[in-house]
Amino acid sequence: MDNSIIIDAIWLSVAFVMGLLAKKVNLPSLIGFLLTGIILNIFNLSQGNISELLKTLSDLGIMLLLFTIGLKIKIKSILKKEVVFTSSIHASISTVFIGTIVFALSYLFSSFLGNLSLEASLLIGFGLSFSSTVFVVKILEERGELNSYHGKIAIGILVIQDIFAVLFLTFSSNQLPNLYALFLPLYLYVIRYVLSYILSHSGHGELLTVFGFFATFVCGALVFYFVGIKPDLGALIAGMLLVNHKKADELYDRMMNYKDFFLIAFFINIGLIGIPTLGDFAIALILLPLIFLKGTFFIVLLSNFKIRARTAFLTSLSLSNYSEFALIIGMVGFNLGIINKDWIMVFAILMTLSFLIASPLNAYAHQIFDKYRNLIMKLNTGKKYVDEEPKSIEDAEYIIIGFGSIGKPAYNYLTQRLNQKVVAIDYNHEVVKKYKHQGINILWGDTTNSIFWDNINFSNVKIVLLAMSDFNSNINSLNEILKIKNRTFKVAATCSYIDEAKILREKYVDYVYDYKLYLGSDFAEQTFEKYTHSVIHSKINFTERDID
Repeated sequence: MDNSIIIDAIWLSVAFVMGLLAKKVNLPSLIGFLLTGIILNIFNLSQGNISELLKTLSDLGIMLLLFTIGLKIKIKSILKKEVVFTSSIHASISTVFIGTIVFALSYLFSSFLGNLSLEASLLIGFGLSFSSTVFVVKILEERGELNSYHGKIAIGILVIQDIFAVLFLTFSSNQLPNLYALFLPLYLYVIRYVLSYILSHSGHGELLTVFGFFATFVCGALVFYFVGIKPDLGALIAGMLLVNHKKADELYDRMMNYKDFFLIAFFINIGLIGIPTLGDFAIALILLPLIFLKGTFFIVLLSNFKIRARTAFLTSLSLSNYSEFALIIGMVGFNLGIINKDWIMVFAILMTLSFLIASPLNAYAHQIFDKYRNLIMKLNTGKKYVDEEPKSIEDAEYIIIGFGSIGKPAYNYLTQRLNQKVVAIDYNHEVVKKYKHQGINILWGDTTNSIFWDNINFSNVKIVLLAMSDFNSNINSLNEILKIKNRTFKVAATCSYIDEAKILREKYVDYVYDYKLYLGSDFAEQTFEKYTHSVIHSKINFTERDID
């Protein structure tokens, strides 16, 4: 048997077991994948083809990640002042502040750090000023908050940071983009329409998947590589070109599964960099607390814009980590003779440890906010906030949370068929603005926020329908509802799997709608109702149905 098959089986098995163990102790699976790389290194299983394979898969994963991010980002959301100014000012302050600390420490602990020049210290500070795109996106996805307001701010800041990275790599290599880069604006203008046309005619099968890879690696990454610009940025922009396409969400869902698998290799690859020495660990432990200073800078800067302290806190917490870009900075600095190679290992340890600390903090982000709410809220400046929670729902008797593929039909049914008083809540400003203009009674609000439920009088409310397509988003909102004392309204929630239905029942949801289980019966019922004009039973029936 080919040894490569055995080795592939080993790293996949170790990754699965470690990811499962991490999940069992309520840590993100990525922590298990990080430990997988370290285990493979310790047992000397990282030699030969496995290292090249994982590096290739890692590169694919990062580019697919940026492509899928692009499918969710509109240019105007990046160019907001709270994103551009916060990321720019933060990068400058962090680079100087961290660089100065490193410079000072290099004299106090010269046996560990060596006598670093000011240039080397600032280079290290610049590398540590970045936050990890991979980590932040995974954390937001697992919390079901990728499309939340604070999630979009965090992603916007990461995109600006990525632009800084491109500029740094361009100038540090002393190789400017070639002349063909001048034609990029024209290329992007044309390829947008070409990709949109192809996507419209790609169907819903395997061709859609192939299109996703084609758009990412050929139309995005490869073209940018040939003009001398970072390929990752090309993958991101390729996604952004398709953000307004009607099939963007379907393409996003399709590519997510591939992206998740390839990113496993990224985290394993970190652990394969090498076996650290005690000196490397000592340096990393000295610099590790600076992630909290980074977070502090973010929350202070964001709070000075029209953003509430809670949004600033959640955004800052997700960005309080070190980035994989520090490893690239380390390689550039080493190649230029500015720092020695040991710093690459230090950066790898710092990133790994920052993930280990930030993972549980982000997993319990809402609980931490609730516990220290009074203290955090002191950062509010008293301005009129763009993310201000609604103060009233007037006389609404039904609240629909999430106005997407589930919430919109539910709203139409309750208002048009049953003539009920309904209000919809969504935390996407663009969705709220769009449907408000269409006469929909919809408000912006973050229902995962305890403040939302504290502000509103629910005495008239009969039912709250959790209609977000992301299960974790529904759970986060449900957890806040369960804290309401003496509530009189019922709660309904949707899910797609039996185990999700079980979780909802354990949290005493009054009605659980298993989409996949009831799809056929509802299809038959609506067909019968349409052609016989007889209503068999109301959709809003809160007698629990058994789920096998």
